[in-house]
Amino acid sequence: MAYSEVMALPAKERGPLLKLLAESGDNDACLEYAKLIFADKYSGTPSAGQSKDEAKAEARSEAVTYLYDAARRGHLPSIILGQDAVFLGRRGAFNKVLCKVSYTKAIEFLDLWLAQEPEPDDRALALFRKGLCLKLMNAETPWDEVKLLWEQSASLGGEHGIAAAAQLGVWHYDNGCYDEAIPWLEKAKTASMMAASHLMLIHKNHTKSEDDYKECSDICLALCSTKPKPGQT
Repeated sequence: MAYSEVMALPAKERGPLLKLLAESGDNDACLEYAKLIFADKYSGTPSAGQSKDEAKAEARSEAVTYLYDAARRGHLPSIILGQDAVFLGRRGAFNKVLCKVSYTKAIEFLDLWLAQEPEPDDRALALFRKGLCLKLMNAETPWDEVKLLWEQSASLGGEHGIAAAAQLGVWHYDNGCYDEAIPWLEKAKTASMMAASHLMLIHKNHTKSEDDYKECSDICLALCSTKPKPGQT
């Protein structure tokens, strides 16, 4: 059955057929199969001797596998969904895990995305997330690499570049390098509570600038009244 014919069926009937198409190398089927799993619309079909729980686990693992297969073939929608799914994870009703977080796999997707030379905002996001993955997955963080990624992200500006600048500023702050932290925190202070609050502390305890302290304090109050977006720092 062709992909278009499968997609014309009710969602509950698509799973096994999309799986067959995904196994044959159909990029669109790989993407839609993963979407079906992440929406908890398909839980696998048990094979002989396989329990329902085993079929569910296999189907959820296959969703990431098929996305990565399509991603390696250059399928951009699969790259974007794949990196987001394994970076953030996916959960369904009653907190059941539909896709596990895997920073190792996220980096693989992110590298494929960066290789496609995405638009600046997407590139900033990919660089920022790769830096976070390296930070979170290693007992000994490779800070030189992480900082370089965040600096590249920050140079691109936008929402994700601002988040990278905030992280860089906090890194310098945590290491007692307050003068080095200030330029990065300045880039992010009007959009990031984390940046504004750290900058406020610097001006209170390091620069002793009452005017700058007051400005940052006012920014913090304004940000407190604004509901942050998911993942915003």
